[in-house]
Amino acid sequence: MYYTYATMRPLGMLLGVLLLAGIAACDSGGTASSVTLSAPSEPLNDANGHPLLLPNTDPGVTVFETELLRLVNDYRLKMGLSPLIPAPVLGDAARAHCRHMIDHRFFAHLSPEGLTPAERLTLANVDWNSVGENIAAGYSTPQAVFDAWLASPEHRANMEAEGFTYAGAGYAEDADPTPEFPQVHYWSMAFLRR
Repeated sequence: MYYTYATMRPLGMLLGVLLLAGIAACDSGGTASSVTLSAPSEPLNDANGHPLLLPNTDPGVTVFETELLRLVNDYRLKMGLSPLIPAPVLGDAARAHCRHMIDHRFFAHLSPEGLTPAERLTLANVDWNSVGENIAAGYSTPQAVFDAWLASPEHRANMEAEGFTYAGAGYAEDADPTPEFPQVHYWSMAFLRR
């Protein structure tokens, strides 16, 4: 099992690109859980308060997230790869991480509580064999995020990974940006293989 992460902010801002690859232990526990890749209708938080799943109620957010996933899948098809299957629970997880970055003024895969993307999905009862995550801040459209990820080898690697079969895009808007965190638009995409 492995997990990869990639981050991006627009040029001119602090640029962080992080790629982690390694072996992640997961407990098979002798019983296989059969979690579906659909999302609950209520938010789900871990014990530290990090939102793990944040259902969407905004049609505008749906348009942005659907468009970003469409752009990634169109690109994959042009590359001769299978499209990623939209998974609502992954979109809810990605959106929750965007909201958490805004609420707690950080920009990273690792939450202030110390949770990685793989750990967040595990806590949300999502089975996985491999996990990837792309994040971005500051880009105002799905096309701009996609173009930036495509120009970054680490982000492009997640979008092109043959092993990933499911994905979910997340978007959140910061209504009250600060001088330290002036970005208004936060994006995340969770990639998964079961």
